Amino acid sequence: MRRHLVALSLTLACGSTKAGPPLTSIAPATGTVGTLVTIAGSGFVATPKVSFVPAGGGSAVDATVASFSATSLDVHVPEAGASDAAGKVFDVKVTNPDGGASTLPNAFTMTAPAVSDVNGGLAGSGTAGSLFILDGNHFGDLAAAPASGYSVDFRDANTSAVVASASVDFANSNWQDIFIVGTVPGTLATSTTYQVTVTTPSGTSAPLNFLVSGVVSFSPSTIQWSATSSLPAAVQGLSAVISNGNLYALGGNNGTKSSNVSTVSFDAITPATGALNADGSVAAWTSTTALPQALFGTSAVIFHGRIYVAGGNDSTGAPSAKVYSAQIKGDGTLDAWQTLPDLPAAVAYHQLVTSGGYLYVLGGTNAASVDPVSKTQSSGASGAIYGAPINIRNGSISAWTTNASAMGKSREKFSAVVAGSFVLVSGGLYNGATTGSSEQSYASINSDGSISSFNGATGSHTISGSSGGYDFFNHAAVLFVDSAGNPHVIVVGGEDTNAGTPVAGVWVQH
Repeated sequence: MRRHLVALSLTLACGSTKAGPPLTSIAPATGTVGTLVTIAGSGFVATPKVSFVPAGGGSAVDATVASFSATSLDVHVPEAGASDAAGKVFDVKVTNPDGGASTLPNAFTMTAPAVSDVNGGLAGSGTAGSLFILDGNHFGDLAAAPASGYSVDFRDANTSAVVASASVDFANSNWQDIFIVGTVPGTLATSTTYQVTVTTPSGTSAPLNFLVSGVVSFSPSTIQWSATSSLPAAVQGLSAVISNGNLYALGGNNGTKSSNVSTVSFDAITPATGALNADGSVAAWTSTTALPQALFGTSAVIFHGRIYVAGGNDSTGAPSAKVYSAQIKGDGTLDAWQTLPDLPAAVAYHQLVTSGGYLYVLGGTNAASVDPVSKTQSSGASGAIYGAPINIRNGSISAWTTNASAMGKSREKFSAVVAGSFVLVSGGLYNGATTGSSEQSYASINSDGSISSFNGATGSHTISGSSGGYDFFNHAAVLFVDSAGNPHVIVVGGEDTNAGTPVAGVWVQH
């Protein structure tokens, strides 16, 4: 019996043909140098060699295996010289350490990059030095700055000549196959539209427009407000959004808890000035995926194709620390809501804003059963600021942290708008609200995601100090960028803190 076992062992050891691991698929099947692909199969033995072989003949190029299991391999597409050009097709060969090899023919095709949107839209805008996000595919997955061959370029809109290239934090995984996070070059001219392209070893994408907007300077000596076309009726506790050049005012009430309105009003914004004209329309409303719980006094924001909702009062009137997120689908409906890490404290009547890949929650109150239309500041009002970085790939967030600098005063039922590298807080209930002592308060947003100390504007540089102005709360506010690239904050409706009655005023910050 022992002699038979020895003979069998020698036969296997001396065999000239080894069975290769069965290969079933590769995904994605298109991309460029650096793209991370997954090879599915079975029988992989640590650690197999993966080679990309030009279909029809050519030298094989070995790829780097990023992760390994018996049924799956993650590898980065290797550099292959002239064969990196778009349209080149490769066979993918996997060889186990024992020499057994299998090949997937015509498995991978080099493809030029394609940009689908900038900051979630078909055209982008931002200030010099601000972050922007390109969505698309075939960019490659890069963990370190490449020697050459990759760039995000801002081109002259007339000649297509490259004017400047964006900087990208490769070490922070900001260059991925489906998105790139870059910084708008500081040398670009304000109020100028450029064309943005992505270049890889496989080619250059089609361009998308990008308007370099002016930098907002929220200085007490420069903030100016002027009244523009009022709402059709006085209303407070409303929401406002801007879309396709129209300002929409939605819902609210006319001054008592039981007098909510379903009114939707709209006005077109004159591109050059921010003034309003009677024009525009809104289609019939469509219901979509409901929140995981009923909430009021909450706040929401959109970032990178997702909607985020934080805090608010639950059905018992108690403030909540819950945070939810849902992907916005192509038809406008929402995917299932995801539960994200809780806020450090329960809060309502606060503000949720986003800037540079961070979420921020500002102010609010932790008091229960606050009257939505009351003009009296609650005992639980807060000036705290919480922040959390957003994972751009999947929309998740890390744990919230408390910002070292608070808002300066506890504030609720106010508005907050991010413009460039500043956040502007307007109105609300705070200590001194009836005198407008801190009506406008602003702070710079730092590159590390923190927010600096708040400063304020007074006198004629506030709405209450302007002709026909008043102290206000429970209003809405939006950001509008005019045709010259200059951003403006628009404050809509609300309630007069002194009179206790709704107002119809609409104000534009210059």
